Amino acid sequence: MKKVFPILLGGCLLTAGQSSGQAKISADSLVRYYSRLAKGDEADKALLTDKMYALTKSKKETDWLTAARFFYQLKKNNVSDSIQQVAAKQFPTGVVARNNAVEVIYNENDPVKKEALYKAWLKKFPPDKRSKDMIVYDYAANSIGTAYADADNLPKALEYANSIMSPFWKGQGWAGTAARILKHGHTAEAKVLLKKAVEDAYEFKTTRKNEEGAMFAATGYPGYLSSYAQLLFNDKEYDSALVYLKRAEQAETPVRPQVNEMYAKVLIAKGDYQQAFVRLSEVAAQGQLNAGSRGLLAETYAKVRGDNQLEKYIDSLKGGLDDKMKAEFAKQIIKVPAPGFTLKDVDGNTVSLSDYKGKTVVLDFWATWCGPCKASFPAMKKAMEKYKNDPNVKFLFVHTWEKEENAAASAKKFITGNGYPFQVLMDLKDPATGINKVVDSYKVQGIPTKFVIDGKGDIRFRFTGFSGGDDAAVAEVSAMVTLANQ
Repeated sequence: MKKVFPILLGGCLLTAGQSSGQAKISADSLVRYYSRLAKGDEADKALLTDKMYALTKSKKETDWLTAARFFYQLKKNNVSDSIQQVAAKQFPTGVVARNNAVEVIYNENDPVKKEALYKAWLKKFPPDKRSKDMIVYDYAANSIGTAYADADNLPKALEYANSIMSPFWKGQGWAGTAARILKHGHTAEAKVLLKKAVEDAYEFKTTRKNEEGAMFAATGYPGYLSSYAQLLFNDKEYDSALVYLKRAEQAETPVRPQVNEMYAKVLIAKGDYQQAFVRLSEVAAQGQLNAGSRGLLAETYAKVRGDNQLEKYIDSLKGGLDDKMKAEFAKQIIKVPAPGFTLKDVDGNTVSLSDYKGKTVVLDFWATWCGPCKASFPAMKKAMEKYKNDPNVKFLFVHTWEKEENAAASAKKFITGNGYPFQVLMDLKDPATGINKVVDSYKVQGIPTKFVIDGKGDIRFRFTGFSGGDDAAVAEVSAMVTLANQ
């Protein structure tokens, strides 16, 4: 399991050759100054480039890391990578060397050997508990615990799960270990870990919300609640499961599909088919049915109504969904020229955005390592099917931010293996800069991100993420295509 570390910043110099008579500027002020230059005009960027090269003459690793960071912001990724490579040699006990050395631990699969490597790494790079990058050590320790969990060594797995030092990461460590030991049937121990994760995340949402990393720690709260409720359900503790499902329901809007599905399962187990039917009908009306909740709706429908008109009933529930989506997205319409591009698809064919002038293009940025991207694909397939007879609507799926050498082959294997009729274009890293040019030109910060481009070449909509419901996702795409064409 490979872990990529962020560049960590400490103090830095204005220039490596600063005279002793000059007033010293705080590290925070310098970073703000460099950031302004990075966002400035070409002259500012040229000045920043000179200052960053000057920092590489420093005898402080923090200056080298600052240089690497800002070369990355200047979209000179290869220069940034080269600086970090040299820094590892220049500072053999420094941050970059430490982060490179830990990769050996991640690449080892045997838990005993992994632990021995970990202890040797700790000896060479002892942690400073006053440092803000203790998370690096937590990642490494978690890697050992994960290996022991997979090998069904429960005592060791629990030891490492409880050894995490960064307060904001404890919940994630407990929940991750719980998921792995569950595969070996350790339900009681997993319940303990998940309950700790739930209460820890709740504290960060409430009494500890001002602590460092609180927002990150709190994000896991709905998921931990859902996972814990699942274990309570499995143990037939239905009333307790409902308590935690209600908390999950109150924790976020919209409610995640698995919470609605689990809620219905608990109600069905308690024999309350009517309430389960009402809840699942509400889910259907929002377009949030997935394969699991659709099956549960069919079960409750048969109990409550007893006819064979389920699909007609579902269609009646979501009858106003398209109009609702149009009203919602009409407020979000934009008009920005879409950056042009030319890419190869997974079969080696050359495709340009200009090939589809006059057509509405749905552009979907994704990657094989991106779970939400892949989760959205069944819905995107349905959206494509809706427009299969419309020659003026085109779907293009751009694979980007690749993490492996054979990215095109991997993307093609995934698409064909799952029967998706998608045309996949490969936005590979530019050899000169190390940048994925197309995703960068569209200023994408996270994937999946989709764009709807009208026939005149203007971006009319941009949306990130996946709602979790196939019908809602299809209605979203349909609304945006319709509005883009008006």
